[in-house]
Amino acid sequence: MPNQDVTKRLEKVLIVSRTEASQVKVLLMKNSFKIVKRNPDFVVCYGGDGTVLFSERKFPQVPKLVVKRASIRRKCDYTLYDVKNILPKIRDGKFRIRKEIKLETELENEKLVGLNEIQIRAKLPIYAIRFSVFVDGKEFGNLIGDGVIVATPFGSTGYYKSTGGRQFGKGIGISFNNLHNRKIKSFVVPESSLIKVKVNRGPTWVLADNYEKFFELKDNVVTAIRKSKSVANFIYIPRVH
Repeated sequence: MPNQDVTKRLEKVLIVSRTEASQVKVLLMKNSFKIVKRNPDFVVCYGGDGTVLFSERKFPQVPKLVVKRASIRRKCDYTLYDVKNILPKIRDGKFRIRKEIKLETELENEKLVGLNEIQIRAKLPIYAIRFSVFVDGKEFGNLIGDGVIVATPFGSTGYYKSTGGRQFGKGIGISFNNLHNRKIKSFVVPESSLIKVKVNRGPTWVLADNYEKFFELKDNVVTAIRKSKSVANFIYIPRVH
């Protein structure tokens, strides 16, 4: 999604990290940011992709500054070294917001939202499920396997890629997980697409990102996956080489 220029000053910051983040705290305080535990202007995600997903779930749509301890895979990923140079720009409002789409599905009055992906997968790893997928007037019927991954561009570098999908920059990706009776390559459909999944024989889980709460999809019930109205916002400052 396109970048959006921002002039608003961000002052209150909340840090989400699974490990010690003292270096991040020092840098933030040196640049006159106020570290808070609620109602932040932006969130610093210090860690890996799991930390980013958790942060977006806890603080949806609040701007995120992603600081990686390991590999950098996206334009909005930064190292601690990068942060030293970009915090003054964030303090002065000289940054952009990069928007990323999310996906959603509703199951028994519960809405699941995923920044990376929404999965329909076998509840028991020793049994395959039988299911069908419907998208843009096309049916992929009577499939037997471990399930299907519906991914965003943000999530195309994650589980979607590990099941044979290629990284993409726009649209919604669909990848089938370990099909037994057919070979179907991963593909990308427009953001406006409605993806429907019907499981004929489970038992089956519905999962969103790394959310630890799983939901069971009953047999012969159709679940719909679509682009969410909610978006994720990431602080972006182009690197100067």
